[in-house]
Amino acid sequence: MYIELLKEMFTEMVEKKDVSLVSKYYHLDFKMYANGTHQNYDELYESHEKIYKTDIQYKVRYDNETFLEDAEKCSGRIFITLSWPGKDSIELELVLIAAFKNNTIYRIWETCYPDWSQLETFKKVMDL
Repeated sequence: MYIELLKEMFTEMVEKKDVSLVSKYYHLDFKMYANGTHQNYDELYESHEKIYKTDIQYKVRYDNETFLEDAEKCSGRIFITLSWPGKDSIELELVLIAAFKNNTIYRIWETCYPDWSQLETFKKVMDL
């Protein structure tokens, strides 16, 4: 159930760049811990709102053999290709654990390579 919800979020919100869906997929008490950075719900919303206004495009694929799920969490390995017109694309590899509350993403712990927060595109847009 949670694996499918996580994949749905990536398809409907991330790949389609639809920031209005943050409230559908994320709990108001959301927190993310990624490569030493932290984000809460408001920071997540604001950062996605800014980046989705750019010409970035996302394509997500899954290493389905790595996905595990229990009563409150799922984990797995995900690849996200970032692309921009006229520029080379970048593939990010994420290993993450997502905890759910009320069928929304409550916590995410992830390791991402390369570190998305260090990419110039994100630094410029989000003032990281």
